[in-house]
Amino acid sequence: MQKGQLAMLPAADGRRTERRIVNLAASLREPGATVVDADVVNLSTTGFMAQTDVPLQVGQFVFLKLPGLEAAKSSVVWVEEGKAGFEFISPLHPAVLEQITAVARKAIPRNHFGPRR
Repeated sequence: MQKGQLAMLPAADGRRTERRIVNLAASLREPGATVVDADVVNLSTTGFMAQTDVPLQVGQFVFLKLPGLEAAKSSVVWVEEGKAGFEFISPLHPAVLEQITAVARKAIPRNHFGPRR
């Protein structure tokens, strides 16, 4: 992994895009419903996985709200023990994905283990 790069999961298991491993506080909302908290665990241009205490059903539509971005409409693809996978109705632009994940990046401190010999 390169300096300052987030961990990524390969586009495997029939997925179309790489997923970035993140830990982002977010909100989910059904159309016309109240807002609930969620933790986004991974993110790609086509979807995301989140943990939430709210029961979800496959096929349900929700809006994902991340700080600084407009709400993104998505559908629930799978649900399992407090986790769910979602597909964006309109994929994120790659630059938006970079913007979201850049916040979580931190450079490795220089000389963290002392001077090089």
